[in-house]
Amino acid sequence: MGERRRMKTRYRRFSYLSDLAGIKSSIGEMKGIGHPKQPPLNKDYRPGEDDPVLDEEWFINRIKGQLPNHPDNIMEYPFYGQPIFDAPLVGFIRGDDPILTDYKKIIGPHHYTPQEIMKWQADKNGVPAPSAEDLSVVSIIMPITRKTKEDNAAEKDWVSERWAQTRLLGEIFSQKFVREIVTYLMERGVLAIAPDVTPMFNKKRYPVVGWASPWSHRHMAYAAGLGSFGMHDFFITEKGCAHRAASFVVNLTLEPNRQRSDDIHANCLHYQGIKCLKCAARCPVDAITEADAHDKERCMKRVEASTKYVNKNFHIFIYGCGICATGTPCESGIPEKLQKKA
Repeated sequence: MGERRRMKTRYRRFSYLSDLAGIKSSIGEMKGIGHPKQPPLNKDYRPGEDDPVLDEEWFINRIKGQLPNHPDNIMEYPFYGQPIFDAPLVGFIRGDDPILTDYKKIIGPHHYTPQEIMKWQADKNGVPAPSAEDLSVVSIIMPITRKTKEDNAAEKDWVSERWAQTRLLGEIFSQKFVREIVTYLMERGVLAIAPDVTPMFNKKRYPVVGWASPWSHRHMAYAAGLGSFGMHDFFITEKGCAHRAASFVVNLTLEPNRQRSDDIHANCLHYQGIKCLKCAARCPVDAITEADAHDKERCMKRVEASTKYVNKNFHIFIYGCGICATGTPCESGIPEKLQKKA
């Protein structure tokens, strides 16, 4: 998404006009435009003796080792230098895992399989498209920091400033971080792609499912065994549901490192028959109810309306909420009652 100048000692003035990185990020997410060019595949690269083995351990060490201390994993004024995310979780999915084609029915026919999105990258680089069994998806969960969760949990109507910054700066950072890995692989002759920074990615209303994107990081995380979905549609992991998810596809065969639950709501108290509904009580517009679960349309209208509030009060161009993801039993981990039950 390009570089963003971090404000260190003051707020940005007239963010509706001056926060170009924020505007660009929002447009990129909704319309799939404005992203940097894809890194070219180095077809002539020949591995040397000192080259690392690009296996599961390499990806885990690279992601867990670099993400927490990455120079761009930081807030800006008035929290300049404080981290956006804590240490991540990493999981893998084989490209021929049947669930990835099942998503065409579960999510909708608009959702890409790894093979489809990689074919686009292969065609751009003039190489044969890999088969599904030669691909893998790397899924990453980036937990939001404790202080940010505390600030948002204290809110009742609108998003907190830390959460708003995380919504914007976290997205810009996560895309940059994944792009760095994808670029490293492409330079070494390994076809790779981050679907959400391509023209193929955009969010819009699809028939039946409503607001959705053609590549769901959360569903990739579920396929990788990193957690399950809650009543609020957030993804509940061992680090909770207050996080950002990322994923990318590689032309390598990586073995899954976690066991996927057959129950897509395994970590949600409500769906496991234990009284909760805390996320419903937290929603400022009643977009979560016991009868209808998560109303995406009502939720999206509230999120869109937050743009004015965030610009006026926090001087950045972004929308957000996340109130139902904080101040709940699943905020920072799998609810204790379910851990005891297990």
